[in-house]
Amino acid sequence: MTYSKRRSGHVLGIVVTAAAAFTVGTLAGMVLGGAMGAMHSGRVRDTLGRLRRAAKPHPPEELQCAVLAALRDDAATSDLDLDVYVAEAGLVELTGVVSDATVRKVAAEIARAVPGVEVVVNRIMLRAGDRPAPAPRPV
Repeated sequence: MTYSKRRSGHVLGIVVTAAAAFTVGTLAGMVLGGAMGAMHSGRVRDTLGRLRRAAKPHPPEELQCAVLAALRDDAATSDLDLDVYVAEAGLVELTGVVSDATVRKVAAEIARAVPGVEVVVNRIMLRAGDRPAPAPRPV
């Protein structure tokens, strides 16, 4: 056996051992955290779901179509002229102009709920005439 084959065998052993230790440590932390009441089971499910989705990134075109479809299917955002740009796996940018801050927030929530979306950058602008007046400053 040559030196390079032995060395690659050692590296593989180290990688496998590190992965196993990480998994065991994570599971032990979850069990202990749940037993101590510091961990919410819903958060664990959400985190594991995000990890599974992160392992299988959606193609940007597919993610863009899914977000546009979700926005089109919701009554609050179906008539809006919004653009969706997927910068990288899971990162979605929303752009456009709306008349209501609530609709701007709803659009981001809809995009965030699409499977595969991890981060939403909400660059939707409010029309200038529709913004509330700033609060007066104390004198």
